Amino acid sequence: MNKIKARYYIILALALSFLAFNAGSRTLVRRFFEYNKMQKDFQSAKYQNSLLKKRIYYLENEPSYLERMVRSELGVIAPGEIEYRFLSKDAEKKIKEKKKDKENV
Repeated sequence: MNKIKARYYIILALALSFLAFNAGSRTLVRRFFEYNKMQKDFQSAKYQNSLLKKRIYYLENEPSYLERMVRSELGVIAPGEIEYRFLSKDAEKKIKEKKKDKENV
C-alpha cells in the first residue's frame, strides 16, 4: 500500500515539475496575468471615456457648465467681481520664510 502511495506522489511530483519548468506553461501563466492587467486597463479606459462624453455633452448643451469650466481652469473673472484667494498653512509658511530670507540678505 505504501509503495502505491509513493508511486502516486512521485508521478504527481514529476507532473508538477514538468508543468512548472515547461516554457509553455510559464508563458501561459504570464499571459494570464497580462490579460488580467489589460482587462483592468480596458475598464479604466471605458470609465474615462464615459466621463469625457459627459463632459463634452455638458460643454455643448449647458452654458453654465462652460462658464464654470472657464472660471476654474483659466482663472477668468467677470467684470466687477473680486477674487479672493485663501492660502494653505504650508503656503503661508513658505511665504514667511521667503520674507525672512530677503530681510536677512
